[in-house]
Amino acid sequence: MKEDRKQQKNNQGLYQWVVLTSFCLNSISNIFMFTGLTPIWSEVAIYYGTTDYDLNWFTNMYYITLIIFSYLFNPIIIKYFGISQLLSCCLTSLGLWLLYYVKHNYQLGLLCFGLIGLGEAFYFQVPLYLSKLWFAHDQRIISTFIAQYSNNIGMLLGYTVSSVYFNDIDESEFDQRFENLILFNAILATIVLGCNFTTLKSPSIHLDIIEIRLSIWESIKKIIMAEEAIFDFLSISSFIGLSWCYTILFGTQQYQLGQTYFQVTQTNIYFQVGQIAAAAYCTWQLQRQSKAGIQQDYDKQIKTVISLGFWMLVFEIILFEYIPFVILVFINFFIGAGLGGLYSVFLESLMEKHFPVQELAIGSIFASISSTVSLTITMTLVIPKFLKYGFQISCYLMIIPFSYIVLFYKTQFRRFEAEA
Repeated sequence: MKEDRKQQKNNQGLYQWVVLTSFCLNSISNIFMFTGLTPIWSEVAIYYGTTDYDLNWFTNMYYITLIIFSYLFNPIIIKYFGISQLLSCCLTSLGLWLLYYVKHNYQLGLLCFGLIGLGEAFYFQVPLYLSKLWFAHDQRIISTFIAQYSNNIGMLLGYTVSSVYFNDIDESEFDQRFENLILFNAILATIVLGCNFTTLKSPSIHLDIIEIRLSIWESIKKIIMAEEAIFDFLSISSFIGLSWCYTILFGTQQYQLGQTYFQVTQTNIYFQVGQIAAAAYCTWQLQRQSKAGIQQDYDKQIKTVISLGFWMLVFEIILFEYIPFVILVFINFFIGAGLGGLYSVFLESLMEKHFPVQELAIGSIFASISSTVSLTITMTLVIPKFLKYGFQISCYLMIIPFSYIVLFYKTQFRRFEAEA
Protein backbone atom coordinates (compact mmCIF):
# COMPACT_ATOMS: atom_id res chain seq x y z
CA MET A 1 0.00 0.00 0.00
CA LYS A 2 2.80 2.37 0.92
CA GLU A 3 4.67 1.46 -2.27
CA ASP A 4 1.57 2.16 -4.38
CA ARG A 5 1.14 5.55 -2.72
CA LYS A 6 4.82 6.34 -3.24
CA GLN A 7 4.55 5.43 -6.94
CA GLN A 8 1.40 7.53 -7.25
CA LYS A 9 3.21 10.49 -5.69
CA ASN A 10 6.19 10.04 -8.04
CA ASN A 11 3.86 9.95 -11.05
CA GLN A 12 2.16 13.15 -9.93
CA GLY A 13 5.57 14.69 -9.30
CA LEU A 14 6.32 14.31 -13.00
CA TYR A 15 2.83 15.18 -14.24
CA GLN A 16 2.67 18.44 -12.32
CA TRP A 17 5.62 19.71 -14.38
CA VAL A 18 3.84 18.63 -17.57
CA VAL A 19 0.81 20.70 -16.53
CA LEU A 20 3.06 23.66 -15.68
CA THR A 21 4.83 23.41 -19.05
CA SER A 22 1.50 23.35 -20.91
CA PHE A 23 0.37 26.41 -18.97
CA CYS A 24 3.61 28.25 -19.80
CA LEU A 25 3.30 27.49 -23.52
CA ASN A 26 -0.20 28.96 -23.53
CA SER A 27 1.08 32.08 -21.78
CA ILE A 28 3.89 32.50 -24.33
CA SER A 29 1.66 32.01 -27.37
CA ASN A 30 -0.98 34.41 -26.01
CA ILE A 31 1.30 37.34 -25.16
CA PHE A 32 3.64 37.01 -28.18
CA MET A 33 1.91 39.65 -30.34
CA PHE A 34 1.69 42.12 -27.43
CA THR A 35 5.37 43.00 -27.80
CA GLY A 36 5.71 41.64 -31.33
CA LEU A 37 4.04 44.83 -32.58
CA THR A 38 6.34 47.23 -30.72
CA PRO A 39 9.44 47.22 -33.00
CA ILE A 40 7.26 47.69 -36.11
CA TRP A 41 4.60 49.96 -34.62
CA SER A 42 4.37 52.63 -37.35
CA GLU A 43 4.50 50.06 -40.14
CA VAL A 44 1.65 48.07 -38.56
CA ALA A 45 -0.40 51.26 -38.24
CA ILE A 46 0.06 51.86 -41.97
CA TYR A 47 -0.84 48.22 -42.67
CA TYR A 48 -4.20 48.67 -40.89
CA GLY A 49 -4.77 52.17 -42.25
CA THR A 50 -4.79 53.85 -38.83
CA THR A 51 -2.61 56.14 -36.72
CA ASP A 52 0.17 55.18 -34.32
CA TYR A 53 -1.97 56.38 -31.43
CA ASP A 54 -5.10 54.43 -32.42
CA LEU A 55 -3.03 51.27 -32.85
CA ASN A 56 -2.63 51.35 -29.04
CA TRP A 57 -6.13 49.88 -28.83
CA PHE A 58 -4.84 46.59 -30.20
CA THR A 59 -2.52 46.05 -27.23
CA ASN A 60 -4.95 47.78 -24.88
CA MET A 61 -7.36 44.90 -25.42
CA TYR A 62 -5.01 42.79 -23.29
CA TYR A 63 -5.52 45.26 -20.44
CA ILE A 64 -9.25 45.89 -20.88
CA THR A 65 -10.29 42.24 -21.03
CA LEU A 66 -8.11 41.42 -18.03
CA ILE A 67 -9.64 44.24 -15.97
CA ILE A 68 -13.23 43.29 -16.83
CA PHE A 69 -13.27 39.52 -17.21
CA SER A 70 -10.61 38.08 -14.88
CA TYR A 71 -12.98 38.39 -11.89
CA LEU A 72 -15.89 36.88 -13.81
CA PHE A 73 -13.82 33.92 -15.01
CA ASN A 74 -12.46 33.00 -11.56
CA PRO A 75 -15.42 30.80 -10.50
CA ILE A 76 -15.01 28.83 -13.75
CA ILE A 77 -11.27 28.41 -13.11
CA ILE A 78 -11.90 27.16 -9.57
CA LYS A 79 -14.57 24.64 -10.56
CA TYR A 80 -13.25 23.57 -13.98
CA PHE A 81 -9.54 24.38 -14.03
CA GLY A 82 -8.64 22.21 -17.04
CA ILE A 83 -11.59 23.37 -19.13
CA SER A 84 -10.79 27.01 -18.34
CA GLN A 85 -7.25 26.59 -19.66
CA LEU A 86 -8.54 24.92 -22.83
CA LEU A 87 -10.94 27.84 -23.30
CA SER A 88 -7.97 30.19 -22.96
CA CYS A 89 -6.10 28.30 -25.68
CA CYS A 90 -9.18 28.19 -27.94
CA LEU A 91 -9.77 31.93 -27.68
CA THR A 92 -6.11 32.71 -28.33
CA SER A 93 -5.95 30.38 -31.32
CA LEU A 94 -9.27 31.63 -32.74
CA GLY A 95 -8.21 35.27 -32.35
CA LEU A 96 -4.90 34.69 -34.13
CA TRP A 97 -6.35 32.71 -37.03
CA LEU A 98 -9.02 35.36 -37.58
CA LEU A 99 -6.32 38.05 -37.40
CA TYR A 100 -4.44 36.23 -40.14
CA TYR A 101 -7.51 36.04 -42.43
CA VAL A 102 -8.95 39.55 -41.91
CA LYS A 103 -5.72 41.12 -43.27
CA HIS A 104 -5.92 44.95 -43.33
CA ASN A 105 -9.28 45.43 -41.56
CA TYR A 106 -8.65 47.54 -38.42
CA GLN A 107 -12.06 46.97 -36.80
CA LEU A 108 -11.92 43.19 -37.21
CA GLY A 109 -8.29 43.25 -36.09
CA LEU A 110 -9.44 44.95 -32.90
CA LEU A 111 -12.03 42.19 -32.40
CA CYS A 112 -9.30 39.57 -32.87
CA PHE A 113 -7.15 41.14 -30.18
CA GLY A 114 -10.24 41.21 -27.97
CA LEU A 115 -10.53 37.42 -28.35
CA ILE A 116 -6.83 37.01 -27.54
CA GLY A 117 -7.34 39.24 -24.50
CA LEU A 118 -10.23 37.04 -23.35
CA GLY A 119 -7.85 34.09 -23.58
CA GLU A 120 -5.44 35.98 -21.34
CA ALA A 121 -8.17 36.60 -18.74
CA PHE A 122 -8.45 32.83 -18.25
CA TYR A 123 -4.79 32.33 -17.32
CA PHE A 124 -2.95 35.51 -16.28
CA GLN A 125 -4.17 35.52 -12.66
CA VAL A 126 -3.72 31.75 -12.32
CA PRO A 127 0.01 31.12 -11.43
CA LEU A 128 -0.48 31.40 -7.66
CA TYR A 129 -3.56 29.16 -7.80
CA LEU A 130 -1.81 26.65 -10.07
CA SER A 131 1.03 26.35 -7.53
CA LYS A 132 -1.43 25.76 -4.70
CA LEU A 133 -3.35 23.18 -6.73
CA TRP A 134 -0.47 21.08 -8.05
CA PHE A 135 2.67 21.75 -5.99
CA ALA A 136 3.88 21.08 -2.46
CA HIS A 137 4.59 23.95 -0.07
CA ASP A 138 8.33 23.94 -0.65
CA GLN A 139 7.88 24.03 -4.45
CA ARG A 140 5.44 26.89 -4.70
CA ILE A 141 7.86 29.80 -4.94
CA ILE A 142 9.59 28.26 -7.96
CA SER A 143 6.40 27.02 -9.66
CA THR A 144 4.78 30.46 -9.25
CA PHE A 145 7.90 32.07 -10.73
CA ILE A 146 7.95 29.74 -13.75
CA ALA A 147 4.22 30.15 -14.42
CA GLN A 148 4.26 33.94 -14.04
CA TYR A 149 7.46 34.69 -15.92
CA SER A 150 6.57 32.50 -18.86
CA ASN A 151 4.55 35.60 -19.77
CA ASN A 152 7.72 37.70 -19.69
CA ILE A 153 9.54 35.11 -21.77
CA GLY A 154 6.73 35.35 -24.32
CA MET A 155 7.09 39.15 -24.35
CA LEU A 156 10.85 38.86 -24.78
CA LEU A 157 10.46 36.34 -27.62
CA GLY A 158 7.82 38.46 -29.33
CA TYR A 159 9.98 41.56 -29.22
CA THR A 160 13.21 39.80 -30.22
CA VAL A 161 11.73 37.75 -33.08
CA SER A 162 9.95 40.80 -34.48
CA SER A 163 13.09 42.97 -34.20
CA VAL A 164 15.25 40.45 -36.04
CA TYR A 165 12.67 39.37 -38.63
CA PHE A 166 11.80 42.93 -39.69
CA ASN A 167 15.29 44.38 -39.52
CA ASP A 168 16.31 46.24 -42.69
CA ILE A 169 13.52 45.13 -45.06
CA ASP A 170 11.86 46.92 -47.97
CA GLU A 171 8.37 48.35 -47.55
CA SER A 172 7.16 45.98 -50.26
CA GLU A 173 8.13 42.99 -48.11
CA PHE A 174 6.49 44.18 -44.91
CA ASP A 175 2.90 43.02 -45.52
CA GLN A 176 3.92 39.45 -46.31
CA ARG A 177 6.33 39.24 -43.39
CA PHE A 178 3.78 40.64 -40.95
CA GLU A 179 1.22 38.07 -42.06
CA ASN A 180 3.88 35.36 -41.71
CA LEU A 181 4.48 36.48 -38.12
CA ILE A 182 0.77 36.19 -37.32
CA LEU A 183 0.64 32.77 -39.04
CA PHE A 184 3.58 31.54 -36.96
CA ASN A 185 1.86 32.66 -33.76
CA ALA A 186 -1.45 31.07 -34.84
CA ILE A 187 0.23 27.71 -35.57
CA LEU A 188 2.05 27.86 -32.22
CA ALA A 189 -1.22 28.60 -30.38
CA THR A 190 -2.93 25.67 -32.11
CA ILE A 191 -0.15 23.27 -31.09
CA VAL A 192 -0.36 24.61 -27.53
CA LEU A 193 -4.12 23.92 -27.52
CA GLY A 194 -3.35 20.22 -28.00
CA CYS A 195 -0.75 20.29 -25.23
CA ASN A 196 -3.20 21.80 -22.75
CA PHE A 197 -5.45 18.75 -22.69
CA THR A 198 -3.03 17.67 -19.95
CA THR A 199 -4.64 20.23 -17.63
CA LEU A 200 -7.94 18.30 -17.64
CA LYS A 201 -6.51 15.82 -15.15
CA SER A 202 -6.93 16.70 -11.46
CA PRO A 203 -4.19 16.12 -8.88
CA SER A 204 -4.49 12.53 -7.64
CA ILE A 205 -2.86 13.49 -4.34
CA HIS A 206 -3.86 16.95 -3.16
CA LEU A 207 -0.71 18.57 -1.87
CA ASP A 208 -2.38 21.38 0.06
CA ILE A 209 -2.79 20.14 3.64
CA ILE A 210 -4.70 23.19 4.81
CA GLU A 211 -7.73 23.77 2.60
CA ILE A 212 -9.20 26.68 4.54
CA ARG A 213 -9.88 29.49 2.07
CA LEU A 214 -12.51 32.20 1.85
CA SER A 215 -14.73 32.17 -1.21
CA ILE A 216 -13.54 34.19 -4.18
CA TRP A 217 -15.99 37.05 -3.57
CA GLU A 218 -15.39 37.07 0.19
CA SER A 219 -11.66 37.24 -0.55
CA ILE A 220 -12.04 40.22 -2.85
CA LYS A 221 -14.26 42.00 -0.33
CA LYS A 222 -11.77 41.35 2.48
CA ILE A 223 -8.91 42.81 0.46
CA ILE A 224 -10.66 45.95 -0.80
CA MET A 225 -12.10 46.71 2.65
CA ALA A 226 -8.68 46.65 4.34
CA GLU A 227 -6.84 49.98 4.25
CA GLU A 228 -3.37 48.44 4.35
CA ALA A 229 -4.25 46.01 1.57
CA ILE A 230 -5.35 48.89 -0.66
CA PHE A 231 -2.01 50.67 -0.17
CA ASP A 232 -0.15 47.40 -0.76
CA PHE A 233 -1.84 46.65 -4.07
CA LEU A 234 -1.80 50.22 -5.38
CA SER A 235 1.90 50.68 -4.62
CA ILE A 236 3.07 47.34 -5.99
CA SER A 237 0.83 47.51 -9.07
CA SER A 238 2.24 50.94 -9.96
CA PHE A 239 5.66 49.41 -10.55
CA ILE A 240 4.30 46.44 -12.51
CA GLY A 241 2.03 48.68 -14.60
CA LEU A 242 4.93 50.97 -15.51
CA SER A 243 7.08 47.97 -16.45
CA TRP A 244 4.45 46.88 -19.00
CA CYS A 245 4.53 50.20 -20.89
CA TYR A 246 8.14 51.24 -20.15
CA THR A 247 9.53 50.05 -23.49
CA ILE A 248 7.08 52.23 -25.44
CA LEU A 249 7.69 55.31 -23.29
CA PHE A 250 11.47 55.03 -23.18
CA GLY A 251 11.73 54.00 -26.82
CA THR A 252 9.95 57.24 -27.75
CA GLN A 253 12.53 59.22 -25.77
CA GLN A 254 15.36 57.40 -27.53
CA TYR A 255 14.00 58.18 -30.99
CA GLN A 256 13.58 61.84 -30.04
CA LEU A 257 17.24 61.91 -29.02
CA GLY A 258 18.20 60.49 -32.42
CA GLN A 259 19.11 56.96 -31.36
CA THR A 260 18.78 54.20 -33.95
CA TYR A 261 16.31 51.32 -34.27
CA PHE A 262 19.09 48.91 -33.27
CA GLN A 263 19.89 50.90 -30.11
CA VAL A 264 16.24 51.04 -29.07
CA THR A 265 15.98 47.28 -29.60
CA GLN A 266 19.05 46.62 -27.47
CA THR A 267 17.85 48.64 -24.48
CA ASN A 268 14.38 47.08 -24.62
CA ILE A 269 15.76 43.53 -24.74
CA TYR A 270 18.07 44.21 -21.80
CA PHE A 271 15.10 45.65 -19.90
CA GLN A 272 13.10 42.44 -20.49
CA VAL A 273 16.06 40.21 -19.58
CA GLY A 274 16.60 42.22 -16.39
CA GLN A 275 13.07 41.39 -15.22
CA ILE A 276 13.52 37.66 -15.75
CA ALA A 277 17.04 37.59 -14.26
CA ALA A 278 15.98 39.43 -11.09
CA ALA A 279 12.95 37.18 -10.64
CA ALA A 280 15.10 34.07 -11.11
CA TYR A 281 17.70 35.24 -8.58
CA CYS A 282 15.10 36.18 -5.93
CA THR A 283 13.27 32.88 -6.51
CA TRP A 284 16.51 30.92 -6.06
CA GLN A 285 17.21 32.68 -2.76
CA LEU A 286 13.68 32.17 -1.44
CA GLN A 287 13.55 28.55 -2.63
CA ARG A 288 16.63 27.72 -0.57
CA GLN A 289 14.90 29.09 2.51
CA SER A 290 11.70 27.21 1.70
CA LYS A 291 13.57 23.92 1.35
CA ALA A 292 15.14 24.55 4.74
CA GLY A 293 11.69 25.08 6.27
CA ILE A 294 12.37 28.64 7.40
CA GLN A 295 10.47 31.85 6.74
CA GLN A 296 11.42 33.46 3.46
CA ASP A 297 12.85 36.98 3.64
CA TYR A 298 10.44 38.45 1.08
CA ASP A 299 10.85 41.98 2.41
CA LYS A 300 14.63 42.01 2.06
CA GLN A 301 14.43 40.82 -1.55
CA ILE A 302 11.62 43.24 -2.40
CA LYS A 303 13.16 46.36 -0.90
CA THR A 304 16.65 45.67 -2.27
CA VAL A 305 15.56 45.06 -5.86
CA ILE A 306 12.93 47.85 -5.89
CA SER A 307 15.48 50.35 -4.55
CA LEU A 308 18.08 49.36 -7.13
CA GLY A 309 15.62 49.77 -9.99
CA PHE A 310 14.15 53.03 -8.70
CA TRP A 311 17.47 54.83 -8.17
CA MET A 312 18.71 53.65 -11.55
CA LEU A 313 15.52 55.12 -13.04
CA VAL A 314 16.16 58.45 -11.29
CA PHE A 315 19.73 58.45 -12.57
CA GLU A 316 18.53 57.74 -16.10
CA ILE A 317 15.93 60.52 -16.08
CA ILE A 318 18.38 63.15 -14.87
CA LEU A 319 21.34 62.24 -17.08
CA PHE A 320 19.68 60.48 -20.02
CA GLU A 321 21.09 62.82 -22.68
CA TYR A 322 24.65 62.50 -21.37
CA ILE A 323 24.89 58.75 -20.62
CA PRO A 324 27.05 56.69 -23.02
CA PHE A 325 24.91 54.13 -24.80
CA VAL A 326 26.78 51.11 -23.38
CA ILE A 327 26.07 52.30 -19.84
CA LEU A 328 22.45 53.09 -20.78
CA VAL A 329 21.93 49.47 -21.83
CA PHE A 330 23.08 48.13 -18.47
CA ILE A 331 21.06 50.75 -16.59
CA ASN A 332 17.97 49.46 -18.37
CA PHE A 333 18.83 45.94 -17.25
CA PHE A 334 18.66 47.05 -13.59
CA ILE A 335 15.58 49.22 -14.17
CA GLY A 336 13.87 46.16 -15.62
CA ALA A 337 14.86 44.20 -12.52
CA GLY A 338 13.40 46.84 -10.21
CA LEU A 339 10.17 47.54 -12.08
CA GLY A 340 9.13 44.06 -13.17
CA GLY A 341 11.43 41.54 -11.53
CA LEU A 342 9.35 40.86 -8.44
CA TYR A 343 5.90 39.90 -9.74
CA SER A 344 5.98 36.28 -8.51
CA VAL A 345 7.68 37.30 -5.25
CA PHE A 346 4.96 39.86 -4.61
CA LEU A 347 2.27 37.26 -5.34
CA GLU A 348 3.68 34.89 -2.71
CA SER A 349 4.27 37.71 -0.22
CA LEU A 350 0.72 39.06 -0.61
CA MET A 351 -0.67 35.55 -0.20
CA GLU A 352 1.25 35.16 3.05
CA LYS A 353 0.02 38.53 4.23
CA HIS A 354 -3.66 38.16 3.34
CA PHE A 355 -4.20 34.44 3.96
CA PRO A 356 -6.78 32.79 3.94
CA VAL A 357 -8.03 34.70 0.88
CA GLN A 358 -8.23 32.88 -2.45
CA GLU A 359 -5.09 32.84 -4.60
CA LEU A 360 -7.15 33.92 -7.62
CA ALA A 361 -8.37 37.00 -5.73
CA ILE A 362 -4.76 38.08 -5.14
CA GLY A 363 -3.87 37.43 -8.80
CA SER A 364 -6.93 39.19 -10.22
CA ILE A 365 -6.69 42.35 -8.11
CA PHE A 366 -2.95 42.61 -8.73
CA ALA A 367 -3.35 42.12 -12.50
CA SER A 368 -6.33 44.44 -12.92
CA ILE A 369 -4.77 47.37 -11.02
CA SER A 370 -1.48 46.93 -12.90
CA SER A 371 -3.40 46.88 -16.19
CA THR A 372 -5.27 50.05 -15.20
CA VAL A 373 -2.00 51.82 -14.38
CA SER A 374 -0.39 50.77 -17.66
CA LEU A 375 -3.49 51.61 -19.72
CA THR A 376 -3.75 55.07 -18.11
CA ILE A 377 -0.08 55.88 -18.65
CA THR A 378 -0.10 54.67 -22.25
CA MET A 379 -3.27 56.46 -23.37
CA THR A 380 -2.64 59.70 -21.46
CA LEU A 381 1.05 60.26 -21.85
CA VAL A 382 1.56 59.13 -25.43
CA ILE A 383 -0.83 61.78 -26.74
CA PRO A 384 1.30 64.00 -29.03
CA LYS A 385 1.27 67.11 -26.79
CA PHE A 386 2.49 65.02 -23.84
CA LEU A 387 4.96 63.04 -25.91
CA LYS A 388 7.99 65.04 -24.86
CA TYR A 389 7.54 64.64 -21.10
CA GLY A 390 5.40 61.51 -20.80
CA PHE A 391 8.27 59.27 -19.75
CA GLN A 392 9.52 61.65 -17.06
CA ILE A 393 6.06 62.31 -15.60
CA SER A 394 5.18 58.62 -15.35
CA CYS A 395 8.48 57.90 -13.61
CA TYR A 396 8.11 60.77 -11.13
CA LEU A 397 4.74 59.30 -10.13
CA MET A 398 6.66 56.27 -8.80
CA ILE A 399 8.08 58.28 -5.87
CA ILE A 400 5.03 57.75 -3.65
CA PRO A 401 4.62 53.96 -4.20
CA PHE A 402 8.39 53.50 -3.86
CA SER A 403 8.41 55.32 -0.53
CA TYR A 404 5.50 53.25 0.76
CA ILE A 405 7.08 49.92 -0.18
CA VAL A 406 10.48 50.76 1.29
CA LEU A 407 9.18 52.33 4.52
CA PHE A 408 5.93 50.53 5.30
CA TYR A 409 5.49 47.28 3.36
CA LYS A 410 5.90 44.23 5.59
CA THR A 411 5.05 40.59 4.94
CA GLN A 412 3.02 38.78 7.60
CA PHE A 413 3.49 35.01 7.54
CA ARG A 414 -0.09 33.88 8.15
CA ARG A 415 -0.03 31.09 5.58
CA PHE A 416 3.37 29.85 6.73
CA GLU A 417 2.14 29.64 10.33
CA ALA A 418 -1.12 27.94 9.35
CA GLU A 419 0.61 25.30 7.22
CA ALA A 420 3.62 24.71 9.48
